Amino acid sequence: MSILRATAAVFAFECRRALGWRRGLLVLGLASFPAVILWLIHREGGQLDRPEAWPLALFILIPELVCLLGLLLWVTPAIQTEVEGKTWPHLAVRPAGKLPILLGKYAAGIVWTAATAWLALALAMWVIWPLDDGWHVAKVMAWLTVLSSMAYGALFSLFGIVFLRRGMIFAVGYTLVEFLVRLIPAIIRQLTVQYHLQSLLVAWMHWEEVNRHMGPLFGDTRPAENIATLLGYTVFLLGVSAVILRWRQLVTAVETN
Repeated sequence: MSILRATAAVFAFECRRALGWRRGLLVLGLASFPAVILWLIHREGGQLDRPEAWPLALFILIPELVCLLGLLLWVTPAIQTEVEGKTWPHLAVRPAGKLPILLGKYAAGIVWTAATAWLALALAMWVIWPLDDGWHVAKVMAWLTVLSSMAYGALFSLFGIVFLRRGMIFAVGYTLVEFLVRLIPAIIRQLTVQYHLQSLLVAWMHWEEVNRHMGPLFGDTRPAENIATLLGYTVFLLGVSAVILRWRQLVTAVETN
């Protein structure tokens, strides 16, 4: 129970510390980007005639782009910030240990990322409204945003711990590699987060017929299997991060570089 209380305390502190005009500008900038892109498409006379075109554009811009950018900013450097700010030694020796710091910072980053993505979704829906079955599209994107934030957040947390000073570089590199791997029509693409997110998109939007014509671009596994995989992926990576954080001497590693 002390770990839960300590995690909640870290989460609350991180949320309060993040409140300010700098974070507000970042949130507004990230949230406005998809709406601006979609508005420019309208303004330049671009037409997305196929019924699945607008939801697909929302999926690319929000669960994939906005979530990843938010996680890069607010999850990947979470531990590095404490180490470079000389506060890590004081936090790490507290009775609850290092786990609440990891989980609290992870949860705060996920909440900020998901909130930013939901705001981006609201602005984007306002730009393209009216949309066929718009409320269903919004609900699907909102759930995909949460799952994307949780899974990629756990992965980026691990990068931030293993590659303390270069976590963001490795996170960006992995994202690019994953984008290429998902195009390979082989079982290896099922190891990527995007495969399971895309499979959920196809199932929840009832695009089975469209998926047959798209080849290797989308997955076709069952929703329950995809959700279980993403949740298991999240728990496993957070566990690995906790183990590494428990045994790695971060202060010594930074000071000897």
